[in-house]
Amino acid sequence: MSIRREELSYRIGERIREFRAERRLSQEMLALSSGMHPAYLGKIERGEKCPTIDTLSRICEGLKIPVHELLDFELEVRPTSGEALHRIENALVGVDDEAAVKIAEIVEGIAEIYKK
Repeated sequence: MSIRREELSYRIGERIREFRAERRLSQEMLALSSGMHPAYLGKIERGEKCPTIDTLSRICEGLKIPVHELLDFELEVRPTSGEALHRIENALVGVDDEAAVKIAEIVEGIAEIYKK
């Protein structure tokens, strides 16, 4: 069964958007880490553009996932502990040192609860 190019572009864009949202990345953040203009990434996510393999590879590098994971439409998008660390790091951007230490203590306390 073959998928039309338009549907494939839409499904790939949808997967990129899901992975990006799961990682709490803005389009701009992902575009910049993937070496492309945010407007172009937006067109890819909306299925208006069909990305090349090279572009998909760069987007996957920005998402920190292998290309095959992006293209596995049966695979549910689930966060990993590495992605959780990335989200925590992003959340701390712009927070002063004193507040960051307090936040780290809170995270450590919560982590201890889940270790039991």
